Amino acid sequence: MKSHPDAASRLAAEVVTQLPVPSRLGMMRFERMNEANWLLLFLDASCEKQFGIPASDLCTLVETPYASLMEPEARYRLHDSIQQQLAVSSHYVVRYTLHTPQGPLNLMELGEPFKQRGRHLLRGYLMVTGDDEEASGRPPTPEPPASIELLDALEQFQRSQAELHQHELRSLAQQQLIVRLASQRYQSSNTIREAAELITRSACEIYGVARAGIWHINGDTLEPITLYLLDQDQYENPLPIDGRRYPSYFRALQESRSLSAHDAENDPRTRELRDDYLRPEAITAILDASIRVGGELVAVLCLEHTGGPRIWQADEIAFAGELADQYANVLSNQERRNATSALYLFQRAVEQSASAFILLNRDGMVEYVNPSFTAITQYSADEVQGRQLSELPALENLSDLLFDSTSGLAEQNSWQGEFRSRRKNLEPYWSQFTISKVHADDGTLTHYIGIYEDITESKQSQQRIERLAYSDNLTGLGNRYAFIRALEKRFTSTSGTPTSLLLVDIDNFKRINDTLGHQTGDKLLVSLAKRLRNSFGVEGTLARFASNEFAILIDDCQSERGQQIAQQVLMTLDKPLFVDNQLINVTGSVGLACSPEHGDDPQTLMKHAGLALHKAKANGKHQLQIFTDVLNAEAAHKLFVENNLRRALTQNELEVFYQPKLCLKTGQLLGMEALLRWQHPEKGMIRPDQFISVAEETGLIIPIGKWVVRQACRMSTQLSAVGLGNLQVAINLSPKQFSDPDLVGSIAAILEEEQLSPELLELELTEGLLLEATEDTRSQLSRLKQLGLTLAMDDFGTGYSSLSYLKKFPIDVIKIDRSFIKDIPENQDDMEITSAVIAMAHNLKLKVVAEGIETPAQLGFLRRQHCDIGQGYLFDRPIAGRDLVESLKRYPRRPTR
Repeated sequence: MKSHPDAASRLAAEVVTQLPVPSRLGMMRFERMNEANWLLLFLDASCEKQFGIPASDLCTLVETPYASLMEPEARYRLHDSIQQQLAVSSHYVVRYTLHTPQGPLNLMELGEPFKQRGRHLLRGYLMVTGDDEEASGRPPTPEPPASIELLDALEQFQRSQAELHQHELRSLAQQQLIVRLASQRYQSSNTIREAAELITRSACEIYGVARAGIWHINGDTLEPITLYLLDQDQYENPLPIDGRRYPSYFRALQESRSLSAHDAENDPRTRELRDDYLRPEAITAILDASIRVGGELVAVLCLEHTGGPRIWQADEIAFAGELADQYANVLSNQERRNATSALYLFQRAVEQSASAFILLNRDGMVEYVNPSFTAITQYSADEVQGRQLSELPALENLSDLLFDSTSGLAEQNSWQGEFRSRRKNLEPYWSQFTISKVHADDGTLTHYIGIYEDITESKQSQQRIERLAYSDNLTGLGNRYAFIRALEKRFTSTSGTPTSLLLVDIDNFKRINDTLGHQTGDKLLVSLAKRLRNSFGVEGTLARFASNEFAILIDDCQSERGQQIAQQVLMTLDKPLFVDNQLINVTGSVGLACSPEHGDDPQTLMKHAGLALHKAKANGKHQLQIFTDVLNAEAAHKLFVENNLRRALTQNELEVFYQPKLCLKTGQLLGMEALLRWQHPEKGMIRPDQFISVAEETGLIIPIGKWVVRQACRMSTQLSAVGLGNLQVAINLSPKQFSDPDLVGSIAAILEEEQLSPELLELELTEGLLLEATEDTRSQLSRLKQLGLTLAMDDFGTGYSSLSYLKKFPIDVIKIDRSFIKDIPENQDDMEITSAVIAMAHNLKLKVVAEGIETPAQLGFLRRQHCDIGQGYLFDRPIAGRDLVESLKRYPRRPTR
C-alpha cells in the first residue's frame, strides 16, 4: 500500500513492495517511525492472513493501532534495545508478542535505520515464530537455532537491498522525466496537444517502444490527440476508434488503473483488437494507463511494443500511471485556467452589467451587490452588505417572496416577474426581477442570486399605451376592447351572477354629422357620455363601443331591472342637449340581453345584445328591444341568405318574372313590371322580401340591380322582335343602388348594348329615396331623366308622401299602393284617398298606375275615376320570362307605329 503523499515517496514504496521475500520464512516487509510509538508507515499486505487485521488498519497516522497490540511496557523497553543495537551495528533484531484477533503471536523483527526528508525511519522484515506448524496439524519440524535463522534473514535482506538499489537506478531516469514534466511551461495556444506530444515522445524513448499515443474518451469513442512513432520520429493523427466494437477492451480501461498485456493478441482484454489494430501495426504488447480527472476516466495513455515479446515490469507499469497523472494534471490545470478565465470574465460582466445583481445567503442576508444595484436603488454596497432584506426599504417586499410558503419560489428553483419597490429617497420604481436558488453539490440550499433591471420608464410607457389602447380619446370612457375585457373578467370572477348588457345606438347620428358638422357631432357625443355616466355613477360599466354606440354593463341585475335601466337610458337620451349655441334633440335605440338566460358567456351575450339593437333600429328606432330566440332565427336566416346570394348571382339561380300592365280604358297591353325571384336549389322559391334587404345591406344589390336591368331590357327587345309591339318594362331601383357612382353610366351602356329605346324603360323609385336624397342623388335622377327614361314614384301614400317631391324631382308616374286598392269598394276612406290621388296626379300632368287589382269591382271603380294603368291578379300573376311570349299573345296591343 502507499502511505507517502509525495511522488518520490510513492515511488520508493512501490519499489519496496516489489522486493522478493522468501515465503518459506513467512517474512513481511515494514516501514515505521524510529520512535517509541511504533507508528507504521508501511506493512506487507500478507499481514492480514497472519494477524487477522488489514495492513490499512495498522498503518494509520492516529492512535498507533500497531503499538496497541503490544504490551505498553514492552514497546518502550524494545525501543531502547533497538537504539542500543543500532549504536554498535547497522541492523537490529528484537522479539515481542502481538495480541491479535487470532490470539497472541510471537514475532521477530529484523531491520535497519534510514533517513528520508529529515525523518528517522526503520525498515526491514517481520517473521512469526513459535508453534504454527503444530496448529496446522502437520508434524513439527525442529526450529533452527536463532543464529542460523538470523544468518538466513541477513542474507535475504542483503539480496533485497541489492535489488532495491538496482530499482532505484532504473527509476532515476523516470524520476527525472517526472520532474521535467512537472516543471514544464507550455508555450503554445494548444497546451493539451503540446503536453500529449511531449509525454508520448518521452515515453517512447524511456520504454524503448515503437509507438505511444494519447486518446480522449468521448462517450463510446476513443478520439486521438496524438500518436508518436519512434522509428519515424514523427507524430500522426489516426482515425477515432469505436469502443462499442471492443467491449472487453473498453471495459478494462474503465475498470482498471492500468492495462498491461504482455501477449496482446491472446490477452482476453485486448484480443478483440487483433484483426483491426494489432496485426496491421505489428503490435505484440500493450501497456495502457488510464487518465482520470476527478475520478472520471477521460483519456488513456497507450504504449505499444512491436517485434518480439515484452514483459512489462512493475516499475514500468507504475511509471506509466505517473505519466498518465502528469497528463491529467495538464488537463486539470487547463480546466482550472479556463474556469478562472471564465470566472474573471463573469466577474467583469457582473460588475459592468446594466442589470443589478444581488447575492443573498439562505437566511436572506445580503452578501454582494454590483454597482448597478447602487445606481438603481441609491444604496451603496456598504449600506446593504451584511444586512437582512427585511431591514432594507428598497427590498423589503423581496423578503416575503423568499420566505413566504405560498410564493412561487417556495416550490420552484426560480421566480421571474415584475417587482415594485422604492429607492433610498423613497421614489417608487418598477423592476423586472429574476431570482434563483443556488445549491451545493449535495443539493442543500446555500444562496439566492437575484438579477433585475429598472423598467420604470417602460412600465410607465406601457401604462400610457394601455390607457390609450383601452380608453376612448373623445369621451374618456373605456373603449370596445376595455369593455370586452371587463365583460370577460366579470364572467370569470362572478360565474352565475345575473348581468344585464345594454347596447345603445344614437339614432340618425349621421344626419347630425352631415347637417351640423363632425365637430358638433363630437361635442354632442361628449355631452351624451357625461349624461350617461352621471346617470349610472358607479352602478355599472360604461364604454363607447363604436362611433355613435355605447355599451352599459350592470352587475347583479335581473331582466326586469335591466329593462327599467334601458327605459331610463331612453329617457336620458330623449332630453335635448345644448351644443354650440343650439338645442339638439336626439333619440336612441337600445338592445338588451341578460345573463344567464340570454347567454352564459361573454361572446354569446354580446352577440344577442347586438341582435336586439339591430332589431330595435329596424323596427323604427327610438325603442327598446329585448333579445328573443326569434332574433337568433332571423340572424341565422340572414346569414344563410348572405352566404348563398353571392353564389346565386353566379350560378344563374336568380330569375326575372314579369307582371303585365294594362290600359284601364282600352284594355290594351302597355308594358310590364320586372320582378326578381330566387330559385334556390334546396329551399325552392325565395320571395324578394326575404332577401332584398340582405342584398342592400351587403352591397350585392348593385350587381344584382344591373343584372335585372339587362335582363329586362333584353326581354323588351325580344318581345318587340316577335311582334308583340313596343312594351315598356318597369324596374324597381333600391336607394342603395344610388350609392353606385356608375349607376347612370351602366344603365346607359345597357340600353345601348341591348339596343332598347330609353322611353321603353321605366324606373320605379321609393319615397324613402326621395326623402333622404342628397345632391348626388338629385344629380343622378336628373341625368337619368335626360337619357329619356320614365321615372315613377312607387307605393305612393305609404310613406312620408308630400307634394313637394312632385315639384323637386322629374317624376312622370305615380303608383298607388295596393294597400289602398284591396278594400275597395268596402272602405270609403280608401276610395276617397284613391280618387284624390288620381285627380291630383292628373292635374299635375302625371299618369297613375294602380297596383293589386284583384276584383271587377275594383277595376270598375278605377275606370270611373279615370285611372290610367292597372296591374294585378285580376289580369295576370307574375309570369316567368321563359313563358312570357306565349302568355302575352292573348292581350290586345296598341297598333305598331
